[in-house]
Amino acid sequence: MSGPGRDEADDPPSSGHGGIEYGELAVTLAAVLALVVAAALLPAAGLGGAGGDGDAGPGTGTPGDGSRTATTTGTGTADAKRTPGSEPGGDSPGPSPGAFAGGSPSGVDLSTPPERARIGSTRPSGGPLARTPQFVVEAPRNAYWRQAAYGRYTGSAWERSPEWRATEGDVPTAGAVADGSELTARVTLLRRSSSLPTAWRPERVTVPNRSVGVEASTLGGVRTTEALAAGTTYRVRSSAPPRSPERLRAAGTDYPPALERRYTQVPAATPERVGALTDDLTADAETPYDTAVRVRDWLRRKPYSLNASHEAGEPIADQFIFEMESGYCQYYATSMVVMLRTQGIPARYVVGYAPGEAVGEDRYLVTADRGHAWVEAYFPEVGWVRFDPTGSGRLPVRTPQPPYDVSLNRSAVAGAHVAVGVEKNDTPVVGAPVFVDGDRVGWTDANGRVETTLPYAAEFTVTARAPGSATKYDEREAGSDAARRTAGSVPPAGTAEARRRLAAASPPDPLFQRTAGNGTSRRYRSDTNVTLSVRGRAVAGGGVTVAASIRDVPLRDAAVTVDGERVGRTDANGTAGVSLSGVAPGNHTLGVRRGDANATATLRVRAPGANGTPSVTDSDPEPLAVAVDSPLGLPLPGGPATATTTRNGTPVANATVTVGGERAGRTDANGTLGATLPVAGSAVVRARGPAGGTARTTVSGLYHNAAVVGALGLVVLGALGWWLRRRGVTVRGGAGRIRTALSTLAAWAVAACLRAAELLVAAERALARGLRWLAGVPTRVAAEGLAALAALDPRRLRGPARRLWRWLTGLLARGRSAATGDDERRTTAGAGGGTAPADGDGTRPTLRECWRSFVALVAPPRATTRTPGEIARYAVDRGLPAEPVRTLTEAYRDAEYGRDPPDERRLARVREAVRRLREAAGSGGER
Repeated sequence: MSGPGRDEADDPPSSGHGGIEYGELAVTLAAVLALVVAAALLPAAGLGGAGGDGDAGPGTGTPGDGSRTATTTGTGTADAKRTPGSEPGGDSPGPSPGAFAGGSPSGVDLSTPPERARIGSTRPSGGPLARTPQFVVEAPRNAYWRQAAYGRYTGSAWERSPEWRATEGDVPTAGAVADGSELTARVTLLRRSSSLPTAWRPERVTVPNRSVGVEASTLGGVRTTEALAAGTTYRVRSSAPPRSPERLRAAGTDYPPALERRYTQVPAATPERVGALTDDLTADAETPYDTAVRVRDWLRRKPYSLNASHEAGEPIADQFIFEMESGYCQYYATSMVVMLRTQGIPARYVVGYAPGEAVGEDRYLVTADRGHAWVEAYFPEVGWVRFDPTGSGRLPVRTPQPPYDVSLNRSAVAGAHVAVGVEKNDTPVVGAPVFVDGDRVGWTDANGRVETTLPYAAEFTVTARAPGSATKYDEREAGSDAARRTAGSVPPAGTAEARRRLAAASPPDPLFQRTAGNGTSRRYRSDTNVTLSVRGRAVAGGGVTVAASIRDVPLRDAAVTVDGERVGRTDANGTAGVSLSGVAPGNHTLGVRRGDANATATLRVRAPGANGTPSVTDSDPEPLAVAVDSPLGLPLPGGPATATTTRNGTPVANATVTVGGERAGRTDANGTLGATLPVAGSAVVRARGPAGGTARTTVSGLYHNAAVVGALGLVVLGALGWWLRRRGVTVRGGAGRIRTALSTLAAWAVAACLRAAELLVAAERALARGLRWLAGVPTRVAAEGLAALAALDPRRLRGPARRLWRWLTGLLARGRSAATGDDERRTTAGAGGGTAPADGDGTRPTLRECWRSFVALVAPPRATTRTPGEIARYAVDRGLPAEPVRTLTEAYRDAEYGRDPPDERRLARVREAVRRLREAAGSGGER
């Protein structure tokens, strides 16, 4: 096959003698017979079955755009037994958590895309999709959320090599042309990610954490050097390319050479029928834009289905166009890119997310099932423009319907940070919007949980509604004004309509769960009993610290009042500094309030210079006490100690203890905490209760205690020596025996340690070798054994068999052609006739050989990617005569595309044209 995208070196070699090499033919037939026998035995051995793409090695991913390779597959839909976000199908059980599967209809997790991404799958699948929330967009209009683009197509995968550059926010998109139509959006990540989806074309991206670096690629991808936490909001400003048909039709074909060379590449194995079909489809298209629209609309007529797969080892675009009955976005986008490239139009494969679902005014939720793939075509003076060729079809989305089991992960306390869980038959419900008193607090994640802070109310209602059903294929521009007006849409959170619907769906039954409408509501009673305490001396003209909490939860952002006058607000720790400047000595009313959580107490303020401590009557706890004991009976420098906190003789749990200025920890339920005393003469031990109040004590005389212990030790040693001397044990003899015993013991210990170390090293090495061998077994079996044997499955031999048959028939045809040529030459010589035009070896050249000679004579740049017409124009521009060029080109084009096989008369004209071209070029010879 020749023509665009095909290297002439791929044609079978000709026999040097013009006949059949019977030895080569015999070896080939024997090999075919061996393959058939082996393939027939495979099913019986249990080794048959579909495998992966032949050229997709371990670690290849699904379509995406990024710098790290993801071990994912690009197929099918999520299996109901898989964890949400996993990728079934393909040749592996699914990706690791967070792996990217961009463009896969099974739903994708937000992550950085790989550099090499496989297309589709060799195994069909059709399970339901998980709608795991990925991010929320606040923007004046909806959009496709792009992550990356791929340029090199291998037949079964897409590859890219972007240049990543650190940026202060500006994005250097290659080939982008400003249009003036801007879109500014706020994107809030609902999952941890370093990949930042943007609307096309991104111009500037701003992240809130300035310590995290931002990188942009020339392909328009944006990422951070460190993953951003869920809940992070970044801003992106984008410029939309013009989509006016008039503007795009007028763009022309003056492509930059480097860009044209890169984005019109087609693998040599791509069959000619792809380009021939595209020629017929776009025969009357006058501009590249018309060609792109014609191809897009033709592909959209093909049925959409998740239950699609392709045959491994064959070009995927060719299979989808001519052989597959249906497919999903990866197949559509790949096929359109290849078809446009056969027409010389630069195009590339893009992945990201389809437009999100409207969940409020100018607010869109993007879920995992909206992972998508589409096409970008290049137009001079315009840039890359999006085309979506995917056909329509409704996806089976996994949306369990109410009733649900709604729960909290802790007791209900006003202001507490909780996780709301939503389950259906003990299975997490993913993507369900959760409301607290009518205000949406988020969507459940892959574990069916969403985190929020409870309101400061005595009662509150938690409502979980059914996830939306709109998907990327039945509502391409979901979130438009029309979509917002659809029946059953959720009104913006916090509005009167939202509260009215919530009241209708949630009857006020305390501590009871009820299902109504399209959601399940549960009403809770919340603990709002506030504990109020004061730290410091309440002296007129001075100041104190007020602490307020409900159980273990600080009362945050509450108003603090003295005698009804507001004097401050509590911070995140539930504390507030209160100035007593201008407050007269005597009793005053101290209060805190936020919502239904409030408390009051009496603050006794003393006159300046008065002794005593302030007190809060009716709520002020008894003074805190702390005591220190030593397990040794005597506290020593660097020794252990136990701190015990009590209040009125009752142990105080969860009190913070510091020893010598260093935090030692918190007391347990018995009010005790083990600590280590500092190496010092004394140590100050402080304790602070969880509800306020402090106490301190000083452990002194540590060095004195150490001296006493040392003196006692000397006395004991002296008594021991006296006792030994009375029994005839001399100091010298005893010391010698002790020294000998210690030396022997030390030598034995050293030898034992060395031997143990040798054994450990040997064991470690043996274990490492064993582990490496075991770890390599699956890889070797999978990569070398099973893949090779699976490739012999008769169901998968159609492609190789077709290529082998074409090669054998070509070999036989050349043999017959050579034999016929020899007979003709002998007949002509015997008759005394003249000689026909021939090559140097006396054979008549074929049409393809004539074309090769012409291409070699002209030597155009990028000959393998140029069409015959382009090569002809290049030859005429070089000064060769137009008439023989036209004769040769028309004959070759008609023969290659199968419309007019050449007869002997036309071949004669072709050979004469080649001879004239050689003479015109000054090369001499006949052809």
